[in-house]
Amino acid sequence: MAPSKIKHSLTSLAIIAGFFFILSPAVQAEDWILMESEEFEIQFAIPESWETEVDGDTVTSYGNGVVFVLTAVKDNSISTEELFEIQIENLDMDTEGEVEEIELAGGIIGMLGGGAGIIEGEVAVVMLLAATLDDNNYLAYVFAKPKKFDKFEDTIIDVITSLEPLGFEG
Repeated sequence: MAPSKIKHSLTSLAIIAGFFFILSPAVQAEDWILMESEEFEIQFAIPESWETEVDGDTVTSYGNGVVFVLTAVKDNSISTEELFEIQIENLDMDTEGEVEEIELAGGIIGMLGGGAGIIEGEVAVVMLLAATLDDNNYLAYVFAKPKKFDKFEDTIIDVITSLEPLGFEG
């Protein structure tokens, strides 16, 4: 997928995902479920009460005023660093602190950073992950309005770092 197509689809998704701010349920302690995608060759965990939608190469999960977006990029000519930079531009994002190189379960290598971005014309706090596993690249980000992000920061970190290869049992 060309960077311009990535930018267009991610920009469109960011606009759509912004509407989920309005649809958030009340806060509650809850169980987590494992979401699996054979097409993406990936799995991730989300709180059980969250809604999930799949649209082409993008999965969106949301709840409690928090939105998680995962896009599979089937173009291994784009580096993890390039994917990260493309998404920073798409979200009109200013990163805060250092961008960290991390290794997730099952050998997924990624770049993780956070900051403020503009989604649906509003400032949101964003945690962004660009990751690579074999021939697959992934863009994942979680965003929320600042107060919601602060309130659910632990959940946000758990969701974005829960990416694993499909069928991985760690």
